[in-house]
Amino acid sequence: MQRLIILISAFAAAVAAPRVHAQSIQLSDGRVLLAAVEEADGEGLRVRRMDNGGLLQLRWDHLSAASATTWKKKFELIGDQDDEVMVRATEVVYLSNGTRQSVIGKITDPSGDPLIVQAKGVPYPVPRRNLKGVRTIEVPATQVFTKDEFYSDALTRFSPGEDSNKHILLAEELVKFRDYERASEHLGQAKTLGNAKDPDKLDRLIDRLQRYKEAAKELGMIEQIQAYRSRGKLRDFQKGVALIASFESTYPNSKLRSEFERATDRFTKARDRYLTQKVADQWRKSIQTVAQKQINAGGLTLQGARDFAENQMTEMIVERLAKSLELESAEIKALWEQREKYPAGKRAQYFAYGVGSWVLGEKEILKDTAAGKAKDKVQATKQQPAGQSRDVERFAKLLRQAMERRRGQAQQGGQREQTEEGWWGDASKSEQASWLRAYYAEYGGQMKLTYATAQQCISCYGSGSTPEMGPEGRMVRMKCYLCQDTKWVRSFKAY
Repeated sequence: MQRLIILISAFAAAVAAPRVHAQSIQLSDGRVLLAAVEEADGEGLRVRRMDNGGLLQLRWDHLSAASATTWKKKFELIGDQDDEVMVRATEVVYLSNGTRQSVIGKITDPSGDPLIVQAKGVPYPVPRRNLKGVRTIEVPATQVFTKDEFYSDALTRFSPGEDSNKHILLAEELVKFRDYERASEHLGQAKTLGNAKDPDKLDRLIDRLQRYKEAAKELGMIEQIQAYRSRGKLRDFQKGVALIASFESTYPNSKLRSEFERATDRFTKARDRYLTQKVADQWRKSIQTVAQKQINAGGLTLQGARDFAENQMTEMIVERLAKSLELESAEIKALWEQREKYPAGKRAQYFAYGVGSWVLGEKEILKDTAAGKAKDKVQATKQQPAGQSRDVERFAKLLRQAMERRRGQAQQGGQREQTEEGWWGDASKSEQASWLRAYYAEYGGQMKLTYATAQQCISCYGSGSTPEMGPEGRMVRMKCYLCQDTKWVRSFKAY
């Protein structure tokens, strides 16, 4: 038992989560979560917690409105100042039947009870006794205002009067809000007043607005492309790609060509990020699936496993992903190659050869490890509490079972020289699959190792031999049946 505890502690240190930069995420109930944000899409965020290294899938409604808006901006899931107007609004947090809720809008009477929050033309009464908090945040104007409300608010803010420049600024905001009729009126007034500081800019805006009006269907398609980007799921990106192709063929000489190209560029970047992370995640999961399937098929020798990992396994993984994500194999490979660009793409996984490490040879077992650099001196590492990783627990269990099985085989057949193919034939399917998975990760030419460790054999404690009863009834030291005198067990992390 003591040996097993030492083993688990040592391997827990090896697979401990890497140090990552903590970021603050405010939840809807007001609490602040420290985590590393790995990816985001139309439904929410995927984050890695700082306290225990676990992954969380957070929906956008799990976050406060301000925090959700901030993260959507970072991942380009909402527009920027070029295509969507942002306004300062009030978030009112309150309790309803014991549940924390919030509404975003404009407070019509700050001293009234109940507090009235106007959101897109609808008044929401909030009794003051249920009030938990009020704060000002920045949100897309379309979340707060109807067209009439936005125009009234903007008219008050700009108060254009007889100033052409203020009419122009007001018209620009109205264009972003898609209120083209009122925008046209104010540009016309600016033209009539004739005191614009930049007459050329005014003419460009008038021309741009006229193009929008004349190309209403084209503009609608561009806005739909933006909507697909914002929702950001696999089907949305598929529909967006089809819509972009349709726009190209239907409106090859569109007057909105620059707007279309800008929307397409942002869509392409968002799709690239989403699919790269999706490919990286599914590729790593498929290693286990493909390895287990190949082992279950039967008839695979150790040399056959090596050949499969080095030659055919990647193509089988690519084929699986191409079918799952409905992409061409060439694009799957290209996305996999660029996975380092994104946090989720560099998420390392744990791999272990188990008692089959010895077939690699001592030199390969110790390659790039602290034990290899110090040879028989294992570098001290800070031990982590046992049980932190399911990978560690599973591997420790497999090692224990393998050791017990090997001892039983040795006792039944007598101590004998172990061959590589003999070991493979005696190994369980789970051992074979784990070994094949690790061998592919290290020698398949696709994965990048981030950390490797070698631990002493749990049977001989790194001496390479174990005491056995000799033929004359005297204790003699024999080559360790578990590690075959290689002394070490190899594991590593890779992405």
